[in-house]
Amino acid sequence: MTLFYYLIFGFGVLLLIYTASNFFATRKKIHQREDAFNRGLTGFWNGIKFRLKLWRYYFVSGDNKNLGRNILISIMLFFVCFFLNQEFIQLDRMIFLAAFLLLFVVFIWKKGQRRNRKIFEDKFPEVIQILNSATSSGAGLLQALGHCGRDITGQLGEEFRNIHRRLAIGEEPHSVFEDSYSRYPYKEFYFFITIIRINLDKGGQVREVITRLGRVIADSKKMDKKKKAMTSEARISAMIVGAFPLIFSIIMKFTMPENFDYVINDPNGRIILYYVLGSEILGMLIIWWLMRKST
Repeated sequence: MTLFYYLIFGFGVLLLIYTASNFFATRKKIHQREDAFNRGLTGFWNGIKFRLKLWRYYFVSGDNKNLGRNILISIMLFFVCFFLNQEFIQLDRMIFLAAFLLLFVVFIWKKGQRRNRKIFEDKFPEVIQILNSATSSGAGLLQALGHCGRDITGQLGEEFRNIHRRLAIGEEPHSVFEDSYSRYPYKEFYFFITIIRINLDKGGQVREVITRLGRVIADSKKMDKKKKAMTSEARISAMIVGAFPLIFSIIMKFTMPENFDYVINDPNGRIILYYVLGSEILGMLIIWWLMRKST
């Protein structure tokens, strides 16, 4: 009988150990999922913060001195659009406010990207030339980057001054160039910073590689100009066709005021107005998409 009790007690201990091990294993898996979820949330919020910071960078055109001026221009633009909406389109105020904010954010984002691209294309060949000259004269790579910051004016020069300063105080090259690439996410700059990082880590003949990169960039620019010249007729035709409804509306306001008043003020007429605006925007988006696919 005593042996039977010991068997039951031993079985209970084994069952307790088995249950406890399963409990702790399950708890560990749950915590791993929670940690992964928390890391995902942290990455998501960091991405939002980064995009807000980048949008502000586009809004001030890379210079904080432009903040007050751009805010004033934005307020004036809002009141002009509000007046035009009250006089012509007559959208509900809340709908107008939401549409204006959305279009304003997208416009600043796209305008900043296009402006950054133009600045990069104009100034980056100078970067290649300065690096070639500096490395040919025996200067180190860090000194060559400092020359780029001093000799290049404008927004890109400020970017290289920032890169040189951060590398000089000992920051990790990966984080420095990753921040810079986020503002200039172009394949030419990606190849450039890859070359610089490899040279900083392992050394090598950076001048020859930079020279080849410069030739590739020059050939790429020639090809882009050729594509723009070949598609210029189609782009101008799309702009002219897109301008027809606006020109016709202006003419109708002065030559046919009754019809213009019907389209603007009558509820049934505004359906026609919204249809024209929607089809115009959809058509321009389709043309823009086709032009991007072709180039």
